Amino acid sequence: MKQISLLGLLVATLASGALARQVPGSNLPAPLDLQGYASELGRWSLSANRLHDHPQEAAALRKQLPGHWLVAVEEQRFQVSTEWLGAALDRLSADPKLAAEVSQEISDRLESMLKDSQSLAQNPGSETSVARAKLDDILKRREYRSVRTASQAQDIWDQLADWAWRFINRLFSGVGAHPKVTRILLWGVVIALGLAFLGWLIYSLANTSLANLSFRRLQVPVTAAAPAGSWQELVRHASTAAANGEYRNAVRIIYGAAVRRIEEAGTWRVDPARTHREYVRLLPANSPQRSHLAAIAACYERVWYGQVDASAVDYDAVLAELERLR
Repeated sequence: MKQISLLGLLVATLASGALARQVPGSNLPAPLDLQGYASELGRWSLSANRLHDHPQEAAALRKQLPGHWLVAVEEQRFQVSTEWLGAALDRLSADPKLAAEVSQEISDRLESMLKDSQSLAQNPGSETSVARAKLDDILKRREYRSVRTASQAQDIWDQLADWAWRFINRLFSGVGAHPKVTRILLWGVVIALGLAFLGWLIYSLANTSLANLSFRRLQVPVTAAAPAGSWQELVRHASTAAANGEYRNAVRIIYGAAVRRIEEAGTWRVDPARTHREYVRLLPANSPQRSHLAAIAACYERVWYGQVDASAVDYDAVLAELERLR
């Protein structure tokens, strides 16, 4: 129905030349006047009627079909796309069983377009009010939304687009008749997508530092690590921090002192990659040290990661638990 809409613009041309731009025609096909355009529609209508009994003629008609009809009205030129007609002929070529349906569809549309062109030819150019009224009536229909004036650049682009679509349609129509070719094409698409993904993955990995690909647990930040030294030295550091009112830091150091004290007893070796909960789980369930370390770890977790304000009470509690680690 797109082509019927283009006829609406022809009515507008008769009513007023302000609805479209004049297009230079030096590189455009020879335009048809309204009479020639009506004759062309009549010729194609007769060919469409033959398709009902001779669907094999659809392929030959498709080759004869131009990308559009160029119609000249006074000093204006408009192109009427034949895309819908080409698609119908392609559909019939692919499935001749649709001969009756497609033939009727083409005939109905061409007949409607022919009637509109004949009615336009009967409207004198001076009867602007009549033409305008007819234009308004036509433009109310949904199918008249694609009307546009042809330009030289648009004409070239439309010819390229029509050629591309015809090529793609012929390609896939031919492929559909050969299952082996269809499988090859599908596998080709899958392989192309796989190679594209592989290329993207290689590019991403090539621009990623190896340090960012480590599967080890995150190291304890330097700011969260306890000072070096024996557990007694750590206790002295904690006492200094508590004396300065830095109870949060003091609790952290006491936790490090507890881990270091158990290490010095030969139970384990300190691994900065371990979390405080992992250290607790390393101790046997019946170990007398486990409950004391668990209490220190819980307080450390609360004030250091939970952002709870530490107090002197917290410091004294973890210090007492540290003293009980024997």
